Amino acid sequence: MPCSRYIDNIDFGNIDLGNIDFGNIDFGTIDLRNSEVINSANYLFWEDAVTMTEFIDADEAAGRLGIKKATLYAYVSRGQLTRQKAVDGRHSLFDSDEVDALSRGRRRPLRGELGIAIESGITRVHLDHFGFRGQAIDTLVDRPFTEVAMHIWALDGPSRLPAVPPALSEQVAAVRDGFAADAFFIDRLRAAVPLAASSDPFRSDLSKPAVVGAGQLIIATMLASLPPQRSAKKTADVAEQLWVRLSPRKPREADIAALNTALVVLIDHGLATSTFAARVAASVRGDAYSVVVAGLGAVGGVLHGAASSQVHRLFQRANELGSGTSAVGEILRRGELVPGFGHAVYKAGDPRFTLLDNRVRKAFGSDPRFAHIGEIHAAVATRSRVLPNIDFALGALTYLSDMPADAGEAIFALSRTAGWLAHALEEYDEEPMRFRPQARYVGPVELDT
Repeated sequence: MPCSRYIDNIDFGNIDLGNIDFGNIDFGTIDLRNSEVINSANYLFWEDAVTMTEFIDADEAAGRLGIKKATLYAYVSRGQLTRQKAVDGRHSLFDSDEVDALSRGRRRPLRGELGIAIESGITRVHLDHFGFRGQAIDTLVDRPFTEVAMHIWALDGPSRLPAVPPALSEQVAAVRDGFAADAFFIDRLRAAVPLAASSDPFRSDLSKPAVVGAGQLIIATMLASLPPQRSAKKTADVAEQLWVRLSPRKPREADIAALNTALVVLIDHGLATSTFAARVAASVRGDAYSVVVAGLGAVGGVLHGAASSQVHRLFQRANELGSGTSAVGEILRRGELVPGFGHAVYKAGDPRFTLLDNRVRKAFGSDPRFAHIGEIHAAVATRSRVLPNIDFALGALTYLSDMPADAGEAIFALSRTAGWLAHALEEYDEEPMRFRPQARYVGPVELDT
């Protein structure tokens, strides 16, 4: 903790400091090295520390970050910067190292972007790695998706999904058969959740065991909402059950391992847009089904859960042209970005891509179509120095598995359902209705008549 007692403008030149305990004293303006008074309170001693922390004022901090002072204080309110009060009690000071670290890692905010910071113990995303609840992701990818879901839900108990009750199963089958054959998978998943909710008389129970039980039923019902293309073993895990609904191919062990890896690495990734929507629903004490409906409403689209569909189509085009670079060239001539590359957080490479790409290579490395994927990867990474992200690997999985282009969106949504519910469980422990942003009216002013 910063020191609480201040000594200001004292000359220690003739004082013996040998027997004085300075552990809890803040020497805001004193330079004990040569007894000269520092002009501004820019240094703080910390208990048991042997070095000083340099503090800078708001003008310098804003200058280093290239922002206005109002934005600087917005960073403080979001938890991105720590502010200390100067000795005079009127001015603000900022840790120069913290400011510089933020400057190095700060991306330019989008026009009109709203920033918010929420404490969470689920997923740590840091530099070039991430993990769930203190476990690195590479230690979890070999575990079944349902086990990892239980891990992020922080609950001991059976991880296997329950059987969908017969009455609910009949309802789901009727709705499933009522969709057009080419309906998007995400629409089928969205229709499944209200059906599951209507079958649960205890849906308003927000205790952890009840929410986890509801989550397991939701995922099982979502799976049942997708028409199977072949049968799966009754003991099949989620990856195999999902495979037979998305791909016409008979699954091999390596195929299931690749799909399970995709499900695991996509479970959560901090406060993504859909996750924030889910937490807002939980903050007003929406039940598990309402939370998932909120997440499903925000996850659709090529800017979030369906990003891999564009990658899938890029690979299809490369196969049609017989050249990966030609397919990339078409995109660039249209003035578009090549999908599946770059990430706002991971500058040294998306670890989720690496994990899934390894599994995709093991399963499909001998497929002739894989050459075009490697060609695109090498061309973009070499020329633009931009690395592939998880959407690139997910698009490769769905393409090489002969799944429809929108299959990646279904994989993403089903996996992220577990993450949304983990965030809901955290949010239920917070004060309700804490997300109350203000609207600033910018329309025309009514005229008196």
